[in-house]
Amino acid sequence: MQATVCSRPALRLPAREALRRPLAARPLTRRAGPVCLAAQRGAVELLLDKVPGEGEVLSAKLNPDVRQRAERAIKARGGRVTVGDVASTAGLRLDEAEGALRALAADSQATLQVASDGEIVWVFPPGFESTIAGKSWRLRAEPALKAAKAGLEYLVRVAFGTALIASVCAVYIGIAAIASGGNDRDNRRQGGGYYGGPRVFFDLTDLLWYWDPFYYRNRRQRMLEQQEDQGGMNFLEAIFSFVFGDGDPNEDFDRKRWQAIGRYIQSRGGTVVAEELAPFLDLKPTADRGSRVTVDESYMLPVLARFNGRPEVDDAGQILYVFPDLQQTATAARRPSPPAPAAMEQRWQLTAASSGQQLGAIALGALNLVGVVALTFMLQNPVNQLALARNGLLGLVGFMPFLQAYAAAFFALPLFRSLRNAARNADIDQRNSTRQDALRLLASPDPLLRQKLSAAQAAARQNVITNRDVIYRSDRPLAAQPADLEADSFEARLRARERERQQAAGGAPPATAAPQQQQRGQQQPDSRAGEDDAPLWWRQQQDEQRRRSRQ
Repeated sequence: MQATVCSRPALRLPAREALRRPLAARPLTRRAGPVCLAAQRGAVELLLDKVPGEGEVLSAKLNPDVRQRAERAIKARGGRVTVGDVASTAGLRLDEAEGALRALAADSQATLQVASDGEIVWVFPPGFESTIAGKSWRLRAEPALKAAKAGLEYLVRVAFGTALIASVCAVYIGIAAIASGGNDRDNRRQGGGYYGGPRVFFDLTDLLWYWDPFYYRNRRQRMLEQQEDQGGMNFLEAIFSFVFGDGDPNEDFDRKRWQAIGRYIQSRGGTVVAEELAPFLDLKPTADRGSRVTVDESYMLPVLARFNGRPEVDDAGQILYVFPDLQQTATAARRPSPPAPAAMEQRWQLTAASSGQQLGAIALGALNLVGVVALTFMLQNPVNQLALARNGLLGLVGFMPFLQAYAAAFFALPLFRSLRNAARNADIDQRNSTRQDALRLLASPDPLLRQKLSAAQAAARQNVITNRDVIYRSDRPLAAQPADLEADSFEARLRARERERQQAAGGAPPATAAPQQQQRGQQQPDSRAGEDDAPLWWRQQQDEQRRRSRQ
């Protein structure tokens, strides 16, 4: 039985045979722990397990919304991102962002960069979305399916409005047929002879003129000609909107809210207090509007769970919320002002149709309702049904239940929605009012909040991983990688500790200190002094930079 002996924490370079395999899709442990000699597997080697089979496209297995949001976040960040960058920009959970990055990187042949502290940077080539889409017919068919879905939704909306017009026409044609049948009977009783009553013929194809095959082109033209048209919808769409509404106005509220929260946390150095995020969250209303808004910090739990944060207590007893993964970034983010009222929910409305379209829909619905009620009473007489049969409209009798349900639902559904929207809007107004109070408190903080904000600002940190911090790149051959990374890193740490001891004793640091141990982001002197004692990877990087500058 082989004994298990654990060594000191170290970031190990993968074996030569492992680097010849393609990039895999397994999560990476960012902070290196004890490494056991029985299974000496470095951080980079963890990414080389479970290699996807040939022809397998991992991106096609992702949730389409997650994949598209991750792709947009990568493009917005310039193609060089960390997991925290994608999570904060797209508003995704950290596990969703990491899974999307692994799949997209494996399918687009992205470059993996590893920093000296084990942090991972993913570098995607330009046009990586097209490269991924070219590997899967499902991804190539997504735009066509999306367009077909939008077209089908439009057809449903227009068909509902067309059905109202067809119902009105059918009902009043039936009434006219019954009335004409009664006039014929009166003429025969008066001895005038039968000359044949007026035949009623109704062709449903007459309604096809309502269907505009060039709808989208003509609609753009109408919107240009009629700038005052608020909804930009035609009358048939307005009928559907009046009955069923226009959907949830806050459908994208959660997505936008989490994006705003993630960006704000990262811009604040990954450390915030609860009051800073209060304008984004669902807070309990306060009884006294004039007093300080009491933020129930249990509402921070969803934020901690999504972005892998943790609460910490400083020396003054203030509760701070730290998000280590959002402190790692590949690009420096500009710190914004306090959050704007972008987390305000929109009120539900009955319809987005214009007032004229609403009046037209109500008038047409009322006309249909009156006609259906009148025709229902008429058809209780068998003679009237015979009159419809003589005019070829006997099928109208079988359609009466559907016409009656349509006429009743045309006004019942808007009435039900208006009552439901009133209750929804009351809750929305209450939540928005509480968020406004929290926003005002953040704009004019009291002494206690100023103290908490100062503590959060002091604890904030942002680790920008530049190319100078990279110690491993997956796009370079094995010969260009450091030969003995662990030894070089160990020697560099020894020199850093010696330099710290001399600084503590009042001495000056040696001139040959390794550049990789200096603070990240600090400019290095452009000289060869001390390079002989620097690690091999640093000397190779400096030679490559000088060669490019000469070119």
